Amino acid sequence: MRTVIAAIEADPSVAGRLAPWARRLVGEAIAQSQYVAVERDALASLIVGGQTGGGWDLAELGRMLTRLTEAHARRMQRLGLTG
Repeated sequence: MRTVIAAIEADPSVAGRLAPWARRLVGEAIAQSQYVAVERDALASLIVGGQTGGGWDLAELGRMLTRLTEAHARRMQRLGLTG
């Protein structure tokens, strides 16, 4: 994180390029999580923090995606990449 902050401080235009890339990155993480949930039940269970072999539900997936999105938003805020 320090490296990114230093790069932004050295050249503020870097922030303009990093912000959309970072949003795209978290969007891809969400899309891949949804793909895994549909295609691989045991892996989806592992991702959401359940037992392997299934047994997870969509609410758990939703909570995991919310945690992912909130953590990303906090990182973006700390880096000054929010609009």
